[in-house]
Amino acid sequence: MRRLRSLDPRHPPHRATRPPAVAPGAAPAPVPPTAPAAASGVPLIWTKVAWGLGFGLVMLGLLWVLRPVFAILAASAGISYVLTPILGWLMRRGLSRERAIGLIFVGSSTSFALIVLLFVPGVIRQVDELSGRLIPFLHDLDAQLVPAVSWFNAQTGQDIQFDLSDLRTRAPALVAEQWPKVQERVGELSKGLFTQGLGLLNAILNLTLLPIFVYYLLQDWDRAIDGIASLIPPRYLPRVERVAREVDSRLSAFVRGQLTVCGALSFLYSLGLLIVGIDLAVPIGVLSGVLFIVPYLGTAVGVVLASVLALMKFGFGWEIVQVIAVFVVVQGIEGYLLTPRIVGDKVGLHPLVVMVALLVGGSLLGIWGMFLAIPLTAVLSVFATEWLTLYKRSHAYGGAE
Repeated sequence: MRRLRSLDPRHPPHRATRPPAVAPGAAPAPVPPTAPAAASGVPLIWTKVAWGLGFGLVMLGLLWVLRPVFAILAASAGISYVLTPILGWLMRRGLSRERAIGLIFVGSSTSFALIVLLFVPGVIRQVDELSGRLIPFLHDLDAQLVPAVSWFNAQTGQDIQFDLSDLRTRAPALVAEQWPKVQERVGELSKGLFTQGLGLLNAILNLTLLPIFVYYLLQDWDRAIDGIASLIPPRYLPRVERVAREVDSRLSAFVRGQLTVCGALSFLYSLGLLIVGIDLAVPIGVLSGVLFIVPYLGTAVGVVLASVLALMKFGFGWEIVQVIAVFVVVQGIEGYLLTPRIVGDKVGLHPLVVMVALLVGGSLLGIWGMFLAIPLTAVLSVFATEWLTLYKRSHAYGGAE
């Protein structure tokens, strides 16, 4: 049997080999590394899958537990991420971390207080004046719209009839018809007042805790990053660090660059609307600039609000055209000067991809989806690029058939 087995080509005979001789004084030959043995006979791939599933379940459970405060934690992390470069700059100037964080908080609180003291009284005064002109504006609205409708009919050859007197005649009947529904709605709101009061109290508590969370995140930001890095297997650490640096580069280019662009747009919109002379020019300009954190949203909201206020103050005239011209000119400055110089192409997204991301984000999560669409798309583009690189290096792409 031993002889037959040794002649079988599938089982060549075992021949004892003598180890090679080692010259006197020479170092012994290194022992080739062996593949790691799977524990308890379980293949290594299944061990990795088990660890990955376990880690994923732990993260999902943690998110489920933290879901009541997830919004405030995410907001705190975003604010800390934006403030981290300022913190690093102050620390490089010789300040300790605690003093640098304290200086950031003092500067932010002082700036907020100055904005409230300087702008809020004027805004309240203009709102009071605007409310006083609202009723006369509505009363004379048909007289203002009839010339515009007549001009439109003359230019287009249409015959559009516009008369608000019929609406004024039917208004009391419409009010009487809808009044029971209003009473029913008020009753429902009264029943839910206690629950809504608790929700309001919870929102106030979250806003109070927001600066505390930001403080502790700034205090332990580097320690948290080091802790996350310590959980990554050493053989994957260089790749993860490279991808993380690319993600940070794109996110910082978008977030910090977009905040700078929003500040510049707020100033330009406010200046242009002040020149036109509409009411609430500064609040509308600031609101339009801030909302530009979602591309194109601030411009759309600003045009509508500013046009309505120009109509209420000046009626149908060139002031509405001037308002539109302000937004067109500022939008051109943003597109050809501000964004290319401040943000540039560091985000790495084609304009068509940006528009599609905004549409998808808005359809899924509304305004929050539009707010998060661009940064999430930038991060996903980094992961997609890394995946394509691995795919092109794989045997599935370059191997022989």
